[in-house]
Amino acid sequence: MRREIVWERLDRLGLEHVTLDIGPDTVRADGLLLLGLDEGLARVRYAIECDGAWRTERADFQLELGTDRRVLALRRDAQDRWSVNGNHRADLGPCLEIDFAATPLTNTLALKRLGLEPGKPKRMQAAYITVPELSVRVDEQEYTLLSPAAPVGRFRYRGLSTNFTAGVTMDPDGLVVNYPPGWRRRSA
Repeated sequence: MRREIVWERLDRLGLEHVTLDIGPDTVRADGLLLLGLDEGLARVRYAIECDGAWRTERADFQLELGTDRRVLALRRDAQDRWSVNGNHRADLGPCLEIDFAATPLTNTLALKRLGLEPGKPKRMQAAYITVPELSVRVDEQEYTLLSPAAPVGRFRYRGLSTNFTAGVTMDPDGLVVNYPPGWRRRSA
């Protein structure tokens, strides 16, 4: 199954297009973001590859901001060992998934993996990728399913290390529809 998704940023200049290919053994996302930052307009290209259970195996990011170019390559091997730009990162060992700060797409990875039940919060650690630095740190997060997606569901996201909370809506595939104050989906 292929999904083409466009999100617009609500709190600043921003637009994202992602092509999501979902197969029985592989999930692949190819995205392009234009994002207004204090430093100027950033362009980010990313590719995320997951196995059929939505477990991230690799994620590549390229960010352009003015004349500055940054790249980030995350890998997770079969033993759940993470590497960043080819260097092993033992501190990321407990991370269940990635969370790229610039897109609502990576919330879907957690939603697909956590097996949420209504009203029962689940905590996880994520390999959190900052923008524009493209640095990676461990982030404690909590997801709570508030209502199942039929046709639109709701969950609460809490960044426990940042004190950020958002009520997010999702479609039956677990893809974000609205993520205030940041994002709103504009197309299927």
